[in-house]
Amino acid sequence: MKQEKLNSFLGWPLVAVLILGMASAEIYNYSSADRPLAFVRRYKPSVNIQPKNISPDKGEPLYSGDTLRTNESGYAAVQFMDKSFAKVKPNSELTVRGEVNNDKSTSTRIALEAGEIFMEVTQRSENNFEVATSKSVASVKGTEFGVRSDNYAWVEEGIVEFTSSATGQTVSLTERMYGQVNDDNTITTGELTEEDLQKLRSDFESLGSETGEPQKMRLRFRDENGQIREIEIEYYENNEEGAGNNNDN
Repeated sequence: MKQEKLNSFLGWPLVAVLILGMASAEIYNYSSADRPLAFVRRYKPSVNIQPKNISPDKGEPLYSGDTLRTNESGYAAVQFMDKSFAKVKPNSELTVRGEVNNDKSTSTRIALEAGEIFMEVTQRSENNFEVATSKSVASVKGTEFGVRSDNYAWVEEGIVEFTSSATGQTVSLTERMYGQVNDDNTITTGELTEEDLQKLRSDFESLGSETGEPQKMRLRFRDENGQIREIEIEYYENNEEGAGNNNDN
């Protein structure tokens, strides 16, 4: 059974996921079958989540198959269970799929149907993380990169394996590189200038920093070995004006 809407909102920017946190944290129990892949950490002014068709007041878990949409003025920050996270620009739509074995082993695929996201993926060998568009797949094991739904990817740090879905052509994009799948399904690559990078990054800096004292949420689940594990997440309340009051997506 999927958990009801969370009472606490996950804040911005990325904060550490800690094992065995303080006893004061709110506790949420999950079975191996209903563990979420990610949480909406912060948004402004609203987001919409399908198939639940909700715009959360404070935060919401994302399960495999859930779709998150932002409207023309909306931004969102999504934290995954392995501490990877995504910044989502306005007019974007993405669907998350995958599974979580424990806090160090995840398999995640984001289908980006519209818009643009920026990812920071944790560097752990057990992780399998992909972002797919209509013509491309970006596969990573720890990096900072952006993907647009028009089959364009760019790398700020690390390495991305960028593949044309139609032809199977794969190129390695490293720091300050971009890749674009063309109409004929071939891939064009190139170098980015510092000015290019700054322009690409600037749109993702609209979400402000945290304010006030951090809140805590403890997630309890049974791992693949049958052991009970706890993960504690620190987060900040979202005080954005107008948050949660818009359901027009």
